[in-house]
Amino acid sequence: MGEALVEAAADAGVRITLLDVCYLSGGFAEDGTHLPLTGPQLRFGDGTADAWAARVGAFAPSGRHARVGAAAHSVRAVPAADLSTVAGFADAGGLPLHVHVSEQPAENAACLAAHGTTPVRVLADAGALTERTTLVHATHLTDADVHTVRDHGSAVCLCPTTERDLADGLPRTGDLVAAPHPIPLSLGTDQHAQLDLFEEARAVELHERLRTHRRGTLGSGELLRAATVDGHAGLGWHDAGTLVPGARADLVNVSLDHVRLAGADPARATDAVVFAATAADVRHVMVDGEWTVRDGVHVRLPDTARELDAAIKELL
Repeated sequence: MGEALVEAAADAGVRITLLDVCYLSGGFAEDGTHLPLTGPQLRFGDGTADAWAARVGAFAPSGRHARVGAAAHSVRAVPAADLSTVAGFADAGGLPLHVHVSEQPAENAACLAAHGTTPVRVLADAGALTERTTLVHATHLTDADVHTVRDHGSAVCLCPTTERDLADGLPRTGDLVAAPHPIPLSLGTDQHAQLDLFEEARAVELHERLRTHRRGTLGSGELLRAATVDGHAGLGWHDAGTLVPGARADLVNVSLDHVRLAGADPARATDAVVFAATAADVRHVMVDGEWTVRDGVHVRLPDTARELDAAIKELL
């Protein structure tokens, strides 16, 4: 599967960080122990964290567009002792490490029953919180959790449309980015119902408005950074996502001619794009100095919708 994903990324002309997920348990039992994987879950499991590390360590993707990272699905899916193995593997290779954490209140309650503390504290005690760690969702953090994440220099990846669709709740975004030491934010999706980074970006601010009844916690510049340079950094690409000499030549050109951006002041284009544009407004995309999209059409897959439709029907 890893080889197929790397090949697909090359075909599409995009970079990829393969975050192979350690998944060993089916969740917490009532007595606090971890349940074994059953049924379809078994296909995700390596049996042990050492077996996971051996398999991931043996995979060396070809091409400068691909690299490997590490992931523990959650404290529900990886017992505490095994989290240390995953964290040690990531440390040894200097790899980014991603973990789902506190996505839903039930997860926190189960973790408290099993460990007597929160998922963030479990990760910290296992050595899984570092400057290379990204916590995905982080929707229901305590005050102590926020301080712990900040103290360890870890980042948070918000997935607003996912959290909205699953009724997960609203994260404490304003607390995460509070001065003088804001926690870096990136953007992602944990679904395929919608893939639009502009919507994810503005939803971070709009969800915070719903939570606090205040506007302006994050400006368009901060949201754009989450969608670009901080997102790349969380995946181990520290030379991407910014327009400076020596960085990778990545460009996304957004048309100001479409109805959503009609009349936009070019001097405030960032505001207009972040808060009004959609993926449909993207005109050209360059990755590593090569065009992948021209005039809204993918240069390698000119009829992308038909290709996707055929692929999905073949799977079904």
